[in-house]
Amino acid sequence: MNNELFQTICSNPPAIEGLEFSELAVVDLKELVNTGDDGWANEARAGGVKLKKNDLHKGWDPSERPLVVIRKDGELYLWDGFNRYYKLTDQLGVWSAPAWIYDLVDPTKEKDLMEIVQLSFNNHGSSEESTRQDFVNTGVRWAARNDVTDLDEIRDWINASDHNHTKRNVDKIASSILCESEVGTNVRHIKTGSAARKEACEYLDRPFEYNKKEVDPLDKPNMVSVIDNPIMMACNNDDYIKDAFIAHMTKQVRQFKTGQKVDVTEFVGYTKNCEDQKSVEDQRNAAMKRIDQLEEIVSTYAFLKMQLNGKSPYEWKGFLPQLFGRECGEGIIKSLIRWFRTDTAT
Repeated sequence: MNNELFQTICSNPPAIEGLEFSELAVVDLKELVNTGDDGWANEARAGGVKLKKNDLHKGWDPSERPLVVIRKDGELYLWDGFNRYYKLTDQLGVWSAPAWIYDLVDPTKEKDLMEIVQLSFNNHGSSEESTRQDFVNTGVRWAARNDVTDLDEIRDWINASDHNHTKRNVDKIASSILCESEVGTNVRHIKTGSAARKEACEYLDRPFEYNKKEVDPLDKPNMVSVIDNPIMMACNNDDYIKDAFIAHMTKQVRQFKTGQKVDVTEFVGYTKNCEDQKSVEDQRNAAMKRIDQLEEIVSTYAFLKMQLNGKSPYEWKGFLPQLFGRECGEGIIKSLIRWFRTDTAT
């Protein structure tokens, strides 16, 4: 408690609307009412609380904030610091720790306030700062609980916490929360590519495999991802559509060059970040149109290349200089770097 760095940190308890700061005190951890077998945890964490090998084994890290304890109806509740609590009590047998004690002013917003605290108070160097997914998961629950459908209101909720996200990331997080909350919309959202593939395999009665690797038949012994039907396509981004199309071509080229039967590629698409029926339909139509465009581009390119009688249709002009002391820096003439492949790939 007498450490100068720790005293500086403790002198600035964050202000949170709905909570009133009371005091900094050494708390008897046995008095906390929500830390038993049926106790709470940091629900704002997407992956749960993680114990770290180096936490506290040499004593309290003075660069860390105190635990956050809330006083409600005369009882004390731990709202942040579960990692340190379990490390202290279960592994070190220590039953006291410094804590910021706040009084709960508005009990009607208890759940909302607890989530804000759990997202905010990990924003320091020796903690794992709340991730984008932590904000999305917590925000989805908050939006559903409060019937929130306004994007600006979601942004305000994010910014009510102490975070280091840029404005652009805040906008992305807010959009994800709005879409995934499914409040006031008739659109079912599919969160991940693996979830999309699993569902597609169920519909098509195929075994579900994800990120399976095999030896590249065209570049042994390198490992590559297995490409088989169905090829999944998130339809909200042109890069995803291009990736799916390249996967389709790669699959068929591998089959052809290894003497296998070249089967028809099966695409299965799914929309992302759609808020209504029209946006779902627009994404589907745009994806199908883009695949047709890419097919036309490749076909035309192959035809043109055949007319060149073996000549390459492209040339490398070089690379931008990036190696200090060799390609760029004081006394070195600025120019593109001519490069000749140094690997042994064919």
